[in-house]
Parts: sequence; C-alpha cells; structure tokens
Amino acid sequence: MLKRFVYLGILLLGLLVQPPVTTAGDCDAKMPVAVVEFDVMGELGIPDAGAIIAEWMISALGRTRAFDLKERVLLKKVLEEQQLAASGLLDDQAAAEIGKIYGVSGVVSGGVLRWGKTLSVTARLIDTTTGTILRTSDIKVENPDQIPGRMDELARALVIEEESVKPPSAPEPVAASPVATGDVVTGEVPKQAQMGQVWKDETRGHEFVWIEGGCFTMGQSEQEKARVIREEGEALYRKNYADEAPPHKVCVDGFWMGRFEVTNAQFKNFKTDHDSGSYKGLSMNGAALPVVNVSWQQARDYADWLTQQQGGERKFRLPTEAEWEFACRAGTSWERFWGDESDQSCKFANVYDRVAQKSDPCPWQKHDCDDEFVATAPVGNYFPNPFGLYDMLGNVWEWTVDGYSPDAYKSHARSNPLHTEGETKVRRGGSWADSPGSVRCGNRGKRSPDRESNQVGFRLVME
Repeated sequence: MLKRFVYLGILLLGLLVQPPVTTAGDCDAKMPVAVVEFDVMGELGIPDAGAIIAEWMISALGRTRAFDLKERVLLKKVLEEQQLAASGLLDDQAAAEIGKIYGVSGVVSGGVLRWGKTLSVTARLIDTTTGTILRTSDIKVENPDQIPGRMDELARALVIEEESVKPPSAPEPVAASPVATGDVVTGEVPKQAQMGQVWKDETRGHEFVWIEGGCFTMGQSEQEKARVIREEGEALYRKNYADEAPPHKVCVDGFWMGRFEVTNAQFKNFKTDHDSGSYKGLSMNGAALPVVNVSWQQARDYADWLTQQQGGERKFRLPTEAEWEFACRAGTSWERFWGDESDQSCKFANVYDRVAQKSDPCPWQKHDCDDEFVATAPVGNYFPNPFGLYDMLGNVWEWTVDGYSPDAYKSHARSNPLHTEGETKVRRGGSWADSPGSVRCGNRGKRSPDRESNQVGFRLVME
C-alpha cells in the first residue's frame, strides 16, 4: 500500500506541476497565489510527503478556477536565502518575502499531523501583504491513500467568499453537506454499504456510489418556474419546461449510482466498432470522454451485457427518472446542486458557455462562464455534487428507463415511481450544448429511443 502511495506521488509530481489552463475568454480578476510545501509532523513513512501534498493542492486549486496559480515555492530555500527562522511554518515575514519574490498576493501553506490512527491535513490561505489568514480548511483521514481523493474538498474551502456559489435570492434553500466517500472497495459488493461508499468493478472500471434511499420533492417549484420564465421566456417555458410540474413528494429505495458517465473506453468493450463521432473537427472518441451517439436501446443492451459479464450476480440498468433526480439534487432544494445561479455552472458542469459560443454562436442563452471545453469533457473533470457523483448536470444528457409523458407527474406513485408508457424516453441533465434552462436537476428531456445524438450518453445503476 505504501509503495503504491509513493509511486502515485512521484507520478503526480511529474504531471501536476504544470500550471492550470487559462482561457482567453476568462476576464475575471484572480488572486495570484503560490503554494508552499506542506509541513509534516509525525512519522508518515512517505518520502517528500510535504512536497507531494503541495502538488496535489496545486492541482486541486487549479480545478477551482478561482486563483492565478504560480509554481510551488520551496519554503526552506526562501527561509535560508532571506536568513529567516526556519521554523517549518509560514509566518508573516516569510509570507511577505514570498509575496515580493514571486509577485503573489496570497500563499497557500499547510500541515499534515499524525495523531494516533488519524491523519489531519490542514491548509491556509495567507495574505502576503498583511500576513492575515484569509481562509482555513482541514480534512481527517485514517490512511494516506485517502488524501488525494479529499484534496478538492480541502481546496474548495479556500475559495474566497466572493466566489461563493450560494445564490442570494434563494429563499432559505436546503443545502446538503458533502458526503465523505471512503476507500474504493473492490471484490465483493458490500452487503451493508454506508452512504457515499464507492464500489469499483475491476473488470470494466465502473465505479458506483451507494445512495441511501429517502424522500424528496420531485419537480419544479414556483420559484424555479418564475426564474425559468425570466431566463427563457413564457413561450419557451410552455414548450419545454411545463412538464416539470406539479412538484410532488417521492420516495426511493437505496441504490448504487454510477459515479461517472459511461466512457468510450468502457462502451467499446461491448461494441468495439462504436464511433462517438466528432464536432467541428474535435474527436469525441477519447477514452475518458463520455460515450455518445448511443440510442436508448443500445444503452439498455450495454447494461444487460455488463450483467452477463458479472455472471448475473449483479444487475445493471438505467436509472429511473425519480432515482436520477434524487441523485442529482443530492439533498439540496436548489435548481442545480450548487445553487440557482447558472453562471456558476462551469465549476461543476460542461455546458454551452463562452468557449462554446465562440466556436458555434447559437441563438439560445449561454452560461456566462468558461468551462474550457467546446464539446464533451473527460468524465470527472469538474466538482462532484454532495453525493460524490460527477457530471450529473451538463457534459451529456443521460438516458433514464422511463417512458415520457408530459403528465407523468400527475399519476406518479409515491414510492419508487416508474412511468412505463410513451413511445419516447426521458433523458436528463442537459449537455455541453445546452442553455441554462436545460441544465437543471428538475428538467425533463425526451427523445425517440432509437435516435442517437452527440449530446446524449448514459450512466448506470447497479442492483
């Protein structure tokens, strides 16, 4: 286990030192920040652990798109050159020197402390002008292997208040605390899974997150209706979004939800000649990209094939509409699991944004942000929702098992509803080519089950 951790750290040192991609269209002023190696207190048995964790932090901060990141700072070297006390911790004087030398207004430092069986990892964002600690964050794990998977959580907490995604106009919406995902389990599927536990199929690479069952309000609230009408107009609302009403209480049993959308690499194990196509000269066949140009029936066939590959011990299928929306909302009551504001989407979803509009000026509204991709993005590229699920909104529409009816909600069962009637099928989540109205947890799309599209893919549920 330790050798694997050290190897991973060495690999990441080679890959993650590159600065994050900055798009020309991103005009927002970002705080220039440097990251110093983390201070390690207690025996970890990991060579250069402080430097390795600093590199992980650089990568995680880059994914927040909130900072102008500089290279990693060798704190010990700065202290020696400036003849400052080498305490191992970043004090006001050292922070000021780093600010002058590297031209940054913020420094991120941190520490790792082993206390018994617990590892505590802390991070601090320090103002190099005043020496003030602007933000702090911490995580606790039991195993060093768990640290890489928690770095995004550590980094997000350092984003300054102005970057907060909580919409000021929301009338006391229900927010959900992120579910801590544990180690990825392989082999036998846990019989008594805990919320957020991850199981991985080592044969095909699928990962599933255990979602505890529960009840929620499915459908569109009056506040959401009013906002959609403001953004999209009354006529478009009646045409595309009125089927999200009425809001109604629904309960679902617990289920294993795909952590990611099914990728090209996974689907080609089933259909070796599948072609996801291209868009404006960009190939959509990358191994880590979500598979597209897949009909509803092909998605069902893949699930059946995967069930057979497992010897029938586990059943794989498409999610129901209710399961999908429950998983997308992840305990929140906002239109999107990060809040109501569509222009915050690019931290969490691949959508029709400023980048896409430059490539293909469409008549519909864009998200006023940059997600760095014109078409599909690799799965897991953005922040997950509070249940630990990635790309639940944007990237590609996702097939559900339900048949479509504009009046389905009027006849929904309260427990585990499934609408089986209707020639067309329901797709959910919006895509890389969609306006804000479509990229909402409550939005319902429809499509003929035999029709393929470069905007439609799927994820699986495991029973």
